[in-house]
Amino acid sequence: MRRVLPLAALASALLVIGGCSLIVSAAKEGALSVTGREGWDSFNLTGELPPEFGVEATVWYGPITPSASCETDNVYTAKKMPRSHAKSFEQAFDPQAQTFNFKVPLKYSLGLCAMEIGRVDMKIRGRYGVMDWQKTYDDAGLRFVNILPAGSPDFDEYGRLEITGKCEWWFQDSRLIRQLSKILNCKGAGAYLQIDQLAGKTVKFKIEVNPEETPYRDKTWIKFPNGWKPCLPKVGWQRCQTPPLFKTFQMNGQTCTIYPGCTE
Repeated sequence: MRRVLPLAALASALLVIGGCSLIVSAAKEGALSVTGREGWDSFNLTGELPPEFGVEATVWYGPITPSASCETDNVYTAKKMPRSHAKSFEQAFDPQAQTFNFKVPLKYSLGLCAMEIGRVDMKIRGRYGVMDWQKTYDDAGLRFVNILPAGSPDFDEYGRLEITGKCEWWFQDSRLIRQLSKILNCKGAGAYLQIDQLAGKTVKFKIEVNPEETPYRDKTWIKFPNGWKPCLPKVGWQRCQTPPLFKTFQMNGQTCTIYPGCTE
């Protein structure tokens, strides 16, 4: 007579088998990680940051040629997926204007898997106060291709490429925080680069900040010669009433009527 394994026991057995597979996979990855090595070629990622700014950069590498050596287990689906590698850089906030300089390898190898740079994801970080919620960021980055899209910037005769990110602060009367908060918005902080033209080159990010701040939402604040005043919205709407009725807001523990000066 054939025995039938109870459903609960079968599920437990499958969990054990799955767990063992994950453990074996993790052990293999751990052993493989010690073989990781960076390539000789690199480029310099540099930049200029305004006061109270910092930057984070994550460099992503992917297989040059698809192969079994460049596959790893997806822990969620138990299927194979292309291997990847990430390398992180960071320049902390500083009250003063500062520069940064990261030496970025173009290739990375893990075991028999040769990988090359695919992208750099960056966060341009700014802060406008001492509280954690007074820190924010906007995205920037680089994408690496074999052929540059039309109109892409190129390196000068000295092997340098400058990218200017133009940032500005948007302010709002935050319902969540119940304080005046700000959002950082940056444009132009990115580029496509050709992989085989990168070795020994320098990519420089120059971050500029517009000294004039503006509201996050149009027609929610009204500008006066001495600053911006928030107004009450229409019923069921975000924009100011007509004629406008003004309101107070909280900023750094004070009740204010106008920004940036708080009191008129």
